[in-house]
Amino acid sequence: MRSVEAVQGVMFTVMFPITFLANTFAPTENMPGWLRTIAEWNPISALVAAARDLWGNVGPVPTDAAWPLQHPVLTTVLWCTLLTAVFAPLAIRSFKQRVQG
Repeated sequence: MRSVEAVQGVMFTVMFPITFLANTFAPTENMPGWLRTIAEWNPISALVAAARDLWGNVGPVPTDAAWPLQHPVLTTVLWCTLLTAVFAPLAIRSFKQRVQG
């Protein structure tokens, strides 16, 4: 992207639907099976559950909930590490290509 505004527009376009495909606004127990699976493994769901957990707003986790919702803080740390490990080298390579040529 050539400008900050372009990056912001793309990120909003990507993050907006991902936020709604999470447990941010609705519990996952009442979702259809396919949507529940997506919502429970969504990194935003783990982040929201971790924030609720760390602020003491822990709700009952269903016994059949996916692993990320049973361990939200650890899952959030793992997602952050994984995403950084994937995208940091790509960003550095892209930056070097733009600076050198």
